[in-house]
Amino acid sequence: MATVNRRGFLSAAGLTGASAALTPYLPFSATDETPSSSPSPDADPADKGTIVIAATSRVRSLDPALAVDTESERICRQIYESLIGIDRETGAAAPALATEWEVSDDGLTYTFQLQPDVTFHDGTQLSADVVVANIERWGRLNEIYGTEAENGTSLAFPSVFGGFLDSEECVLESVEAEDETTVVLTLTEPVSYLLQALTLPAFGIASAERISDDDPDLLEREPAGSGPYRLTAREDGNVTLEAFEEYWGGAPAVPRIQVNSVPKSFDRLRDLTRGAADVYEYITADNLRPLVQAGRQILQRDPFSILYLGFNLEHPVMSDLTVREAAARAVERNELMAGLFLDGTRPAHQFVPAALGVHSEEVPRYSRNLAEAQRLLEESDYDGEPLVFYYPMRTTRSYLPQPEAVFARIARDLTAAGFVIQPRPVVWDEGYLERMLGDDQRAMHLLGRNGGYRSPHSFLGPLFSQSTAEFRYDSEELRQLLAEARAELDDEARDELYRQAADILAADMPAVPLVYPISGLALGSKVVDYPMSPVLHERFDDIVPS
Repeated sequence: MATVNRRGFLSAAGLTGASAALTPYLPFSATDETPSSSPSPDADPADKGTIVIAATSRVRSLDPALAVDTESERICRQIYESLIGIDRETGAAAPALATEWEVSDDGLTYTFQLQPDVTFHDGTQLSADVVVANIERWGRLNEIYGTEAENGTSLAFPSVFGGFLDSEECVLESVEAEDETTVVLTLTEPVSYLLQALTLPAFGIASAERISDDDPDLLEREPAGSGPYRLTAREDGNVTLEAFEEYWGGAPAVPRIQVNSVPKSFDRLRDLTRGAADVYEYITADNLRPLVQAGRQILQRDPFSILYLGFNLEHPVMSDLTVREAAARAVERNELMAGLFLDGTRPAHQFVPAALGVHSEEVPRYSRNLAEAQRLLEESDYDGEPLVFYYPMRTTRSYLPQPEAVFARIARDLTAAGFVIQPRPVVWDEGYLERMLGDDQRAMHLLGRNGGYRSPHSFLGPLFSQSTAEFRYDSEELRQLLAEARAELDDEARDELYRQAADILAADMPAVPLVYPISGLALGSKVVDYPMSPVLHERFDDIVPS
């Protein structure tokens, strides 16, 4: 019987791995002259049993706990499986590695029964001890990789459970292997969204043979999960996946999947047109017409992402709320959307999409008011010094389809209000997040988030439940509200707490919500259907080939 108890870690902070840096992104170099990495039409992508997906950026990490970008998460969903899955028809929690579960009346104890006879890609077997080992590792990532695990982009475990295992704020009290197929999680406080959160790819269960404190990067180099596909090749950020013959859920209909990094939208369109790709991911508005004219099948996801204009609150200019409000009043959202986002995209004034039903009626809607923006700037201490504004290049994100054009429109609006903008473009695959987060001179930046599960916490928790390098913003009142919402089991009371959180964010303005984008993809003739999901829970074994 294996047990991990949080109390055993409270005194261990900083004792191991203190010199290691958390590196969920793999370094590489690229230039504007880099050709599309997808195969040419003459290359013939293997055979008719291969489906080629033209994705948008390179895979950064195949360690699911460290995968924080959507392309890495996409691949991790195929290799690893979580205890809980998502029903494609209803969006509700569904069995995955756990066949069933029971939650105590007080919401503090979760008992999971595991699937029998599940084999990992390395031939080892799933057991309760393996699940415990994985959960224990997630809770110690800050020890394994050093303090940088707690900075920058928030990882899933501390966001969901309130902190790592060595933190007093962590609400995971213990995890126990009761027997070979039974896992029991015990909490100190309820986590109202826990079942939904456990569907995240970050909580994918890996073979215990690949998780090692002595060699913490072993799983990244040699991924081994229990999913329907196993990794067979990885080169220049592209990956090849082969169907796992011993998959407990049955053999996938597509025996081989090739996922290529094709940053430019036009290149993805070209590859689809020439037959070098079968799925064109994240279509952009400027390429929609030729797709329609060619009779391509186009699938769109329900809006479940947010694009925002972020501020560095430790910047001497942006620390002034008056300046931030001037920026909010300068941007014209409707014009921003025109021609740059797919139809169905909506203006955003709060960080949580309206579909989750927690919009506050008290939050002001900052429509464009150039005169007011100019007045606010004149009242502030801003004297026209250049403000560094980061934005990504050569990428398409679910929340940012054409970043260069979006930046240009926002910069134009800000300039008209009196801001002096110093553009700082960075190619996404050349470390946009790292460079943006690490620049103390940064004033503004463009970024967004796709919701990973259907709870307001999926948006608010990772962004604001702790101070991060992105905003340098820390509100004790907001953190307390989010903690109360996490523990609140009554739906109406919890929704009201999230509305109060929205009010605080609107008052403090660490960022300005801009739009709730629509994203979508186009299919070639070899694909009949693709498993669309607003939370991007899209498994390749659900692809229907022609």
